[in-house]
Amino acid sequence: MKRYKLIANPAAGRGKANAAVLQVVELFKARGASFDLELTTGPRQAAEIARRSLGGFDVIVAIGGDGTVNEIVAGMLHSGKPLGIIPSGSGNDFIKALNIPNSIAKAVDVVLAGNTSTIDVGRINGTYFVNAVGIGFDAAVNRASYGINHGKRGLWLYVCALIRTLGKYDPVRVTVSINGEVLNGDLYLLTIGNGTTVGGGFKLTPHAKVDDGLLDVTIVRPLSIPMLLWHLPKVFLGTIDRATRYARLVHTQKLMVTSQGPIPVHVDGEVFEAKDHAYEIELVPRALAIIRGTA
Repeated sequence: MKRYKLIANPAAGRGKANAAVLQVVELFKARGASFDLELTTGPRQAAEIARRSLGGFDVIVAIGGDGTVNEIVAGMLHSGKPLGIIPSGSGNDFIKALNIPNSIAKAVDVVLAGNTSTIDVGRINGTYFVNAVGIGFDAAVNRASYGINHGKRGLWLYVCALIRTLGKYDPVRVTVSINGEVLNGDLYLLTIGNGTTVGGGFKLTPHAKVDDGLLDVTIVRPLSIPMLLWHLPKVFLGTIDRATRYARLVHTQKLMVTSQGPIPVHVDGEVFEAKDHAYEIELVPRALAIIRGTA
């Protein structure tokens, strides 16, 4: 019988992960699964729990959001042990690229079914990410979401944050080195995706695949608020590449981004900053065993 190590972040989903943990425990018991549960009590603890659990457990299971998954992955890369995900965060974007349902009960079924494959991850300045890095407006919206305390989660949380950010974000001049090309100029948004969405459903890298050996990069030039609102439906429909006057989509294994001053950055939904405003981003191929849903 497989042994499952459940690692839960009780602070995920703005504290709502506690209820999810109770539900998951009851579901694992009902299905007769052998498991051990451990709760994190501080940042980066999830990686250490995962690392020391590799020898005694067959599957590591994350209960939380993309930030929790990010932390756990750092402790189990290249181990060959599979990671299962039971979503209980604010955005839960990474599961969308893995066909994992938002329903906790259905996600538990996916974990116990054990359909496993090996996928790529990304790395930014030595820090790993599984879903996406956002630079510019995307990261500013993510940061604004932390100040919203009225109980919204998922896509609507980030829509509210987007509205708050409109008119308050000024593009920053950056240099992007990618595929032998150097781009200089003001940047509105740069998203590097291993997964397809950010912010609970904004499809900024809609064609990304977690196992194709490439990162998808979406570069958006400065645009006015009216034009942003005009093109916004394309972000939800996954057709941002049709906004060809402003958006450019590129595939790469590595890129370098430098800015002349501070610029908002998020890594799997968590605020990230480099003191020298320089970001080296690269693909790490076939680094993580993951349990996926079936299409």
